[in-house]
Amino acid sequence: MESKRAALMMALEAAGIDVKDIIQDAMLRHRALNDYEETQLKLLREFETAKSEENRRIQAELDTLTAQYVARIQVNIDEVAEQQDAFRSWQKIKAQEAAAITDATSFCHVPDATLDNLSAALERNGSLRR
Repeated sequence: MESKRAALMMALEAAGIDVKDIIQDAMLRHRALNDYEETQLKLLREFETAKSEENRRIQAELDTLTAQYVARIQVNIDEVAEQQDAFRSWQKIKAQEAAAITDATSFCHVPDATLDNLSAALERNGSLRR
């Protein structure tokens, strides 16, 4: 190590360069590197901040769209429920009507052949669906 130092000092002296100039140059270079790093770090932080803000705006837009689509889906679900309720109400009315018909026809004693003939006639006319 000492021999390298001595060789360097001899080369500097032969070239007429003062050691102080070398140290000063090294300090200036080190300072320039640090300043450049600070500038790059500042630019990086500004870039990160801008992208974070952009991501917040995108997320807000996404949340708004999601809420709109969820509301549309809920409207569809509600409309289906209304139709199902209406159908169930109709089924209750149908059951009541069927019970009334059964009650009314329970007093009628019709021979089985007459019922078979009636069913056949209804089928021919397309009135009876199975």
